[in-house]
Amino acid sequence: MFHTFRRIAMLTTCFTFLFGTMYAQNLTGKVFDDLGEPVIGANVIEKGTTNGTITDMDGNFTLTLSDANKAILQVSYIGYNTYEEAVNGRSEFNVTLASSVVNLGEIVAIEYGTQSRREITGSVANVSKENFNKGVTRDAADLLQGKVAGLNITSGSGDVTQSSSIHLRGTSTLQNDQGPLIVIDGIPGGDMSTVPPSDIESISVLKDASSAAIYGSRAAGGVILITTKRGSGSRTQITYDGYVAIDKMANKPDVMNASQWREYAKSVGADISTYDQYGADTDWFDELTRVGFSQNHAVSLSGGGSKNNYRASFSYLDRNGIIRNNSMERYNFRMQFQQRTIEDRLRIGLTANGTLSTSYQPEDEEFLLAYTMLPVYPVYNADGSYFTKQNGEFDNGNPVQMQDLNEKKNESSYFYGAGNLQFTLMEGWNIKMNLYKSYRSQEYSEYRHSETKTGLNTTGFAKKTK
Repeated sequence: MFHTFRRIAMLTTCFTFLFGTMYAQNLTGKVFDDLGEPVIGANVIEKGTTNGTITDMDGNFTLTLSDANKAILQVSYIGYNTYEEAVNGRSEFNVTLASSVVNLGEIVAIEYGTQSRREITGSVANVSKENFNKGVTRDAADLLQGKVAGLNITSGSGDVTQSSSIHLRGTSTLQNDQGPLIVIDGIPGGDMSTVPPSDIESISVLKDASSAAIYGSRAAGGVILITTKRGSGSRTQITYDGYVAIDKMANKPDVMNASQWREYAKSVGADISTYDQYGADTDWFDELTRVGFSQNHAVSLSGGGSKNNYRASFSYLDRNGIIRNNSMERYNFRMQFQQRTIEDRLRIGLTANGTLSTSYQPEDEEFLLAYTMLPVYPVYNADGSYFTKQNGEFDNGNPVQMQDLNEKKNESSYFYGAGNLQFTLMEGWNIKMNLYKSYRSQEYSEYRHSETKTGLNTTGFAKKTK
């Protein structure tokens, strides 16, 4: 009897071992993003259990399944759609995660909520980074120019310190139209110049009344939503974007040179002996202008893990206009961080931004003088001093002297920080809190030298305002 019982026990043990061997199985695989790069720290779990692991530095994982024939593999990572598929007894399993992107063709994100496209009475245009204008871009307006029907973007001037003028067709006739409301990452009232083009992921233009109604009268001219880039999870990345450009004056005014002016003066019987003493042949437009040189450099660091992502960037823009005393220099710093915790029920987001700029503006009168100054007048006297003709003759002033001695300077700084907390109480029930704080300062200074035309009557002029 004892021997019979021992045989039965041995057979039961062997059967249990063989049965467990048939169903318990090690599953190996690799997780990729939609660009084919391995994803570091992705969550890989057996659905419905606490059995799970995360991917290593190369995106590889190994997971022991309780039943390979019945198990369903679930792979998740922040910024990507959750992937599920039955294992069906396989021992190798490679997964490609798709980016979590709102399809604006069906659902349109409108700040605090969403709307179906068929519920919107007007139109919504979305421009992604793949469709942005390439080449020399100063701000978000340059990325959009010519991309959205009814959106008119004009520079209107060669002054590099001036921003583009933006108007939506149908709203530009409203009184005191200030253009569309700018919303940057959900924060209304932003300035396009504070976001470098290299930091922008997509731009949406809302021309629909129901979409813009949430912002009230500020959105009478439409709404432009700017979404900045976020860190992605596969690996730490360092990127650089930059350009160097030159500007040249087009359609320079065709004015007389010294020989042509003398011939004209003789033809009308004018005495030119007074002017021949200078022996000059000056093109005043050439003296006031130059070949403008511009450069832009942007560096970013981004990455993350299975529960977080981050991105930090720095950009530098230096623009020198075709007018000698016209320039603009801008520095921009930006940081973004997102974290999920407490079993993904709590989400924390932080954003910080800083923009510092210094610009020099030309005077309109300088170009007017270039038209009226005679080409027989020199820029400098023989001793190197500025030619000003303060000797009883009609004196228009020396525009080159005005450029060199006068100054209009504008310095500005803008900093803001934003944070948001979202806690999920239960499925479909969320509590969200947004925090925002900004600081802006601006200092304008103007100086007119007492020897220049604009400062002569007042024996000089200086002011500074904040």
